[in-house]
Order: sequence, then C-alpha cells, then structure tokens
Amino acid sequence: MRLRVILPICLSLTGFVPLRLAAQVNVPEWAKRAVWYQIFPERFYNGDPKDDPTLQDILGSWPHDSSGAYQISDWTGDWYRLQPWEGGAHDFYYHVQRRRYGGDLAGVLKKLDYLENLGITAIYFNPLFEAPSLHKYDGATYHHIDNNFGPAPARDATLVLQEKPDDPSTWRWTSADSLFLAVVRACHDRGMKVIIDGVFNHVGLNFWAFRDVVQKQQTSKYRDWFVVKRWDDPNTPENEFDYEGWFGVKELPEFRETADGFVPAVKAYIFHAVRRWMDPDGDGDPSDGIDGWRLDVADMV
Repeated sequence: MRLRVILPICLSLTGFVPLRLAAQVNVPEWAKRAVWYQIFPERFYNGDPKDDPTLQDILGSWPHDSSGAYQISDWTGDWYRLQPWEGGAHDFYYHVQRRRYGGDLAGVLKKLDYLENLGITAIYFNPLFEAPSLHKYDGATYHHIDNNFGPAPARDATLVLQEKPDDPSTWRWTSADSLFLAVVRACHDRGMKVIIDGVFNHVGLNFWAFRDVVQKQQTSKYRDWFVVKRWDDPNTPENEFDYEGWFGVKELPEFRETADGFVPAVKAYIFHAVRRWMDPDGDGDPSDGIDGWRLDVADMV
C-alpha cells in the first residue's frame, strides 16, 4: 500500500532525471532568471467549495472504492488522523489516496497577489487535465481542464459528451477551460510565466480512447494506441484482457510506440491538444496561451 502513496511523488520526480541534452536545445532567457513556484492544484487552495469533487468524480483511480463513506477533508485537519468516515479495515495509506481537499483554479486566482508579493515570476502546475485521482497523472483527456477545478463540473461534463474526442473541430471550451485561460491571463498581467505538466507517456483508466478499447476490444478504432498483451476471450467467464502499464501500474496504461515514436493517431491527438493550450484562439499568436511544458518521464516519450 505504501507504494501507492509515493506514486504521485515518483511520477513527479522521474520527469527530472538528468539527461544528455542535444546541443541545439536553447533555454529561454526568462527561464534562466525565473523564480519558480510549483502548484499541486488539488492541494493548493479551495477557492470555490461548490466545485468540490464528489465520490462519483474520483472513481477510476486507486483504491477504486465506491463506498458511500466519503466527504471533502478539512483543510487544516490532522493529516495522520483517520476521520470518522475513514474507518473500517483499511489503513492510513489506503484512505489518504481517497482524500480530496477541493483545491481549484478559483483558489489559484485568489492567491496570485500573494505569489506576486513573494517575487514569483513563473508557475509550474502539476497536471490540470481531467482525471479521477488527486495527482491527475492518470489523465482522462489532454484537451480539457479537470471539471472540479472549474465553477460548473456537472455542466462541463455534459458539454464534453457532445464532442468527438478524436476530432478537434468538435472540441468545446468548458467553464474549467475558460477559467484556466483566465488564470493564464492574470499571471501574464503580473509578469508571471505559466508552465503545465504534459503527461504524454501514459494515461488513466478513464481516458476516452482506452475506455473504448476496454469496451470494444479488437474492434476498437483505438486498438493500436496501447500496448495490449492479451485480448479478452468472450467465450470465457474470466477477463483475460491485459496491457502494459507505466512501470507495471495498471491504472496508467502506456501509449504504444514504434521505432518512429508514437503511432500517428496518438501523435496527432497530442499535438492538437498542445496547440490548444499554447494558442487558444488559434490566431498564430501564442501570447494568450501557456508559456511552456514540463514533460513527465520525458526520457520515455
């Protein structure tokens, strides 16, 4: 169980493994002088309790506990003390993965003046995209900010259902997406750069293409996106479906790669998502978008 607790830390730190960089890599001048602040969104500040995640919102992440014993944790509560709803046979290391504190983008906006007064000139956000876990390294999509980081989770979830996720022309802007762009503008107004986490080696169990593969197996149009070891045999009561997970973690299905990198459809989806956040209005001027990416496990992409 302890392995699960340190997973978010491992996911973050592995992105900083020293690599031999190619000689042509140029570090932007602003990055050389930046005073950085890292924000882990779910644990930063709860600026709008109305968008707090429900039990339904966290399903799909370990420990896959769908019991009704759940509520948002007190921001100033004792970290090591189990709460009344955290009883039963499970230990602290189990319950801590189910905890949510309600951090959101409204909280980030409310604290930008504080960060500016600290002298911060660049913010690095841990993953922001839709995902059920507290750490968000198990993305369900790359083109939408997590619904619970925005002001209207239920409405956003309904809006997303109107899209075809593999067709960027159908993508909509949710309230969470729009609020994030407001955060970017507010940061830029204060002279702060914005870097976000790009977790492009793997996704989560709720990722739209992986869910299609689980449901349709070999007939899924996304069957080549992942490293499938074995398909389910519909003639047996067992589920034989097996696939490669990042470092063996089944909650993090890996994208399949060839000698040329990602398969073309995966690469196309990632590139469309990257463009969306770097130039939101698509006019060729990136000033309205983020300023860069931190690539998770970059040596594995």
